[in-house]
Amino acid sequence: MLKLKPKQIESVQRVNDSTVDILVLLGVVGSGKTDIAAHIVLSIAHQFPKTYWPVFRQNISTAMKTIIPSYLEMADKMEFVHGEDYTYNQQLKTLTFPNKSVIVFVEADPTKDRGGKKIKGINATGNHIDEADELEYEMFIQATSRKGRRNEHGQPSISIITMNPNDGWAKEHFYDRWKNSTLPPNIAVIEFDLEDSWLSEQDIAALKTNPEWWTQRYLYNNWNYADESNSLFKSRSWATSIVAELDVAAKRSAGYDVAWKGVDRSVRALLYGTTIADIAIVKDKNERVELPEQARWLIDDATENEYGIDNTGIDAVGLGVGMVGDLIDEGLHPYEFMSGAAPDPSIGLPGLADVPLNFDKLRSQMIYLYARGIEMGIIKHFRDCPYLKDLQKEAMTHNYDITDKVLKVESKEQIKKRLGVSPDLFDAVLMALYVALRPVSRFDYEDDDEEDTVTSGLLDEDF
Repeated sequence: MLKLKPKQIESVQRVNDSTVDILVLLGVVGSGKTDIAAHIVLSIAHQFPKTYWPVFRQNISTAMKTIIPSYLEMADKMEFVHGEDYTYNQQLKTLTFPNKSVIVFVEADPTKDRGGKKIKGINATGNHIDEADELEYEMFIQATSRKGRRNEHGQPSISIITMNPNDGWAKEHFYDRWKNSTLPPNIAVIEFDLEDSWLSEQDIAALKTNPEWWTQRYLYNNWNYADESNSLFKSRSWATSIVAELDVAAKRSAGYDVAWKGVDRSVRALLYGTTIADIAIVKDKNERVELPEQARWLIDDATENEYGIDNTGIDAVGLGVGMVGDLIDEGLHPYEFMSGAAPDPSIGLPGLADVPLNFDKLRSQMIYLYARGIEMGIIKHFRDCPYLKDLQKEAMTHNYDITDKVLKVESKEQIKKRLGVSPDLFDAVLMALYVALRPVSRFDYEDDDEEDTVTSGLLDEDF
């Protein structure tokens, strides 16, 4: 039986307040923001006939793994019986009810719906925007405008917004104004705390081992916290690395992190120049995909996306050896990436002098170059690249240490322990950068004898 906590009860009460037409649910991870939103929408659809309620997520493939399962699990917790109380159509992405109510899951992707023209045609009762901070602002406006059009049975006309107020328009538009008490009265904000979480004490204790910047934001609601001193990746630099366009003429390269079965994923990262353009999960968690099948997929993808196996870096440790062998049997020769190998002096950021740092191994070198490239505006992220938020989370979980001018990033095993999963997206990007950043080309105006010292960005002085 579902038992709501105080903040979740308050959320229901706000929906019943006729003066509120935008309800923003934000706060710590695992506190049930999305769950209570699903509970409210399911309750409205079940109670009021002919309700039409779109649930928006930036990417429908992501929705299939996140928000849709959340709604189906909540229906089960509410003791709704599939086939009696509702029916889920996987193809149409709809939940339909005997009273002719419909909940529909909708993609808000500007690359597939320029200007939100498809969204403009939706006549809805209300709406739920999940992970709103991931949406472009224009798409968000279009999505929230679709309400109040099918409310003839007394349904509330309201936008329910679930989000984490990370840097960007969502933080400025809602969180900062709420903190400054400048929000208009029609917008209600409910901030969930750890005491509202449905996670176990053991799960919360594990989350508290994450880096300080992460726990301050995602566990303690300190969304202005900017001390990421133990992470090479800074959230503000990451935010400025997002670009809206790709240089289609740029040289393309790819990285492939190999898994076979179990919870690890096989991931392909694609770069246009030094812009992370696309990420594809070839083998997902708890799937089994044989290596020859993955090799064939990669060969076809390399042709379709015009990067070529000879411009692909592959994890050549463990299972990756078999993958490389399958490709060599086809007469193809990828770059072999060995994370524990010695640093490669031929790899560096274009236009910058050699890094005044030593590294304990190749993996640390590549992680440093990735972070430094973002900071210097050299490495970018295409805004429509799938799994970008997940990639950022994986990246910023990596802590580092410098001893005797040797930079060492903590081991992949330590990252897996904190994240709960392997940083497969991140590793695939590293392998793509391993190809994209070699060799270093000097600009025409540079003298070969020039030895300008560039600080690492980690210390305030040259060394």
